Amino acid sequence: MNMTNALRILAEEYPLQDRQFVFEPGDASRCVMRTDGPRVIITGGTSALQLRAVGAALAGVCGSDETSPFTTFGIMLDCSRNAVMRPDHLKRWLRRLALLGFNQCMLYTEDTYEIPGEPRFGFQRGRYSLAELRDLDAYAASLGIELVGCIQTLAHLEQILRWPEYQGVKDYESVLLVGEPKTYELIDKMLDAIGGALRTRRIHIGMDEAWALGRGQYLDRHGQQRKFDIFNEHLTKVVGLCQQRGLQPMIWSDMYFAMGSPTHNYYDLAGVIPPDVVAAIPQEVQLVYWDYYHAEVAFYRDWIGRHRAMGREPVMASGVWTWSQLWYNRQLTEQNAGACLEACRQEGVQEIFFTMWGDDGAYCDFDSALAGLAWAAERAHAADNSNLKARFTAICRASYEAVIEAAGLTANCSPALLWDDPILGIFTNEGLPARDWPSLTEIQQHFVKLAETLSAHAGQTAAGDLGHARLLAEVLARKIDVRAKLVAGYDARDKAALAGVAANARDVARLFERLEESWRRGWMRRNKPHGYEVIQMRLAQQAIRHRELARRIDELLTGSVTTIPELDDRPAEVKGMGGGWRPLASGSVSL
Repeated sequence: MNMTNALRILAEEYPLQDRQFVFEPGDASRCVMRTDGPRVIITGGTSALQLRAVGAALAGVCGSDETSPFTTFGIMLDCSRNAVMRPDHLKRWLRRLALLGFNQCMLYTEDTYEIPGEPRFGFQRGRYSLAELRDLDAYAASLGIELVGCIQTLAHLEQILRWPEYQGVKDYESVLLVGEPKTYELIDKMLDAIGGALRTRRIHIGMDEAWALGRGQYLDRHGQQRKFDIFNEHLTKVVGLCQQRGLQPMIWSDMYFAMGSPTHNYYDLAGVIPPDVVAAIPQEVQLVYWDYYHAEVAFYRDWIGRHRAMGREPVMASGVWTWSQLWYNRQLTEQNAGACLEACRQEGVQEIFFTMWGDDGAYCDFDSALAGLAWAAERAHAADNSNLKARFTAICRASYEAVIEAAGLTANCSPALLWDDPILGIFTNEGLPARDWPSLTEIQQHFVKLAETLSAHAGQTAAGDLGHARLLAEVLARKIDVRAKLVAGYDARDKAALAGVAANARDVARLFERLEESWRRGWMRRNKPHGYEVIQMRLAQQAIRHRELARRIDELLTGSVTTIPELDDRPAEVKGMGGGWRPLASGSVSL
């Protein structure tokens, strides 16, 4: 990497012109930065450590002395669950990543990349063109960041397998048909596309969560086979295709552990992977151990050891929590990624990256995750967090305190409360009572206070749109208030209270329309437009259903009806309910 060129690119956004950066040779494992007037003298270190030292200088840190326990310190950005980050916005992220000390960026693209001759691959999904990938690759390389493609070559391909032209390579639901020649013709094209667009020879070929492997067309053709054998057969073929192109593949490791578990659980302590299965894993493939869910250092150390017992040095995938969240979840990130980082440090794991998923529609403001990435970088490189806030402000151009204040949006199952139908109340009837959540009134007050707090920061958009976060808090507070008063007023047949609920429901409908405008601004600033239609449909549903609620109350109050059947149809025994949009939007099956 050419440091002069990197500084030139960074100077297009950051005030580097008033400083003179001097790079001196030294120990590559250690980077020392000191300032001498306008001179910033950086001695030793890898290019990633050197650019991190540049970031420290921007933050006004007079001197630093840092090492990294990791040779690879990266991220994985989900570009497959509706939100495909715009190339210009991704370049903005790459500048921030470089100054924080990251040296790898993986793009998780199930079908969101162009394959010549496959027009339905990524159709209407905002796929990256090969030209865009080449441009992003060159830009990342100029900042010392390895851009790595992460694709899927077995499962998680339901978006293409729904099209008629791919039925011949479909085993079941989202899984490719192992052993079918056309399957490997398609994978050939996948590898050619990604391998030709990106300069790195490393490639992540996925293969996780293939639960339906061998259960569809494969079963019809070959009968019941041991899943381990089907999996290794396919992996061996795909690794061979990678080798033909000089590609160095890695896969997620979960299938081996899940197939070895009586309960099909990745993290089953009683799971056993037979020795013949381990022996059949191609030596050329790396295993990626993903784990975002444990807060115990000992658990990570145990699972790292289990990977090593398979004769593999694992790549660690931790997580900065963005999935099924309206904002970056600070608590889960610091709790779980913190334990993971410490375990990796103790075990000497050399490669780690932090995933940012978009499960359930990518409705998180992904820019807010920069706070989690900055925290993770500080935890990995620095002796303490004393410079975190200053570094974040200088590099990410936002107040760290304000961004993490907005993480209050992740409290109290907020997405489920946002998507819950206001009349059916599936989550408030089933989900809230099943766990030790606060009362609706307490949750409502939490969001009232959060909206008040965030009002002071409503103009900040650099690392998450804090005005949008404030509006989300207001919408949640008002919607929850409607639900709580609806149930109380209906059960008491309090006409005055119900009239107030109807008026408030109409106000909430208008608030959802304002929220859509805010959501659209942020989405279009960050992402390609494809996928936003899902958010629009959900918000429009909330608006019209709140208006429907008001109409139903009016009918009740005027005597047109004597009951609201959905409010009478409540469970006698609570069993619990998940928080994804689809099960909360309706009790019917047409969605």
